[in-house]
Amino acid sequence: MPNKFIKPIIVGNWKMNGLKSSIDELVKLIDLCSKNTKFDVVIAPPYTLLHSFNDLIKKNESLLKLGAQDCHHIASGSHTGSVSGEMIKDSNAQYVILGHSERRIQHKETNELVSKKAHAAQLLKLNTIICVGESLEDRSNGNHKEVIGRQLADSLPNGFTNKNTIVAYEPIWAIGSNNSASKEEINQMHKFIASFLLKYSKENYSLPIIYGGSVTQFNAKEIINIDYVNGLLVGGASLKADSFFGIIDAI
Repeated sequence: MPNKFIKPIIVGNWKMNGLKSSIDELVKLIDLCSKNTKFDVVIAPPYTLLHSFNDLIKKNESLLKLGAQDCHHIASGSHTGSVSGEMIKDSNAQYVILGHSERRIQHKETNELVSKKAHAAQLLKLNTIICVGESLEDRSNGNHKEVIGRQLADSLPNGFTNKNTIVAYEPIWAIGSNNSASKEEINQMHKFIASFLLKYSKENYSLPIIYGGSVTQFNAKEIINIDYVNGLLVGGASLKADSFFGIIDAI
């Protein structure tokens, strides 16, 4: 049976969106979320906004948490255009998203590279949100569980625990499509992931598994109530305070 005592987590991934003027959305979200104590809410803006978002969260003594969208697997050096885990830690972010399908596809990131990044982040006590997801072709061919199993086995770093790792299941075919996976598809895959994680440790019974892929305020409550779903990874709907809080308020 799923562990319903895991504190749910809602993560807003802004992707490559957001300017200094976007701080107004964070101000509004902080105000809207001021009374929420039932689950953790994480905002992952672009790197350019991490420090200013952190300052605002601290100033308002908000319970909102800060995350980054990726990190390099090496601490420092000649890697033009990259951002290290130490830099993310320096911004007071507590979470980092790794292995998102857009990174895997657009930047040719492999499972092995994701594992190296996760290892580097976890050494710095960052909470890693490791994304997995199958293509429409994999789903249609019935290979989805094999694909997800391979991604998990090769992307999770040695020594990962239920204290420093969150798994995000995001079927590629559902991201940005306005077509979330069905209740049955989500339940079956999350149950598979939960069983897979238990092979490593019985303590992974309490490792959060969250769902992402066209999450909106209209389907959030239904999704969060599916067995083995411990939270949500939200993309476009997290960019505006009203729509993101609509998801939070719905559940």
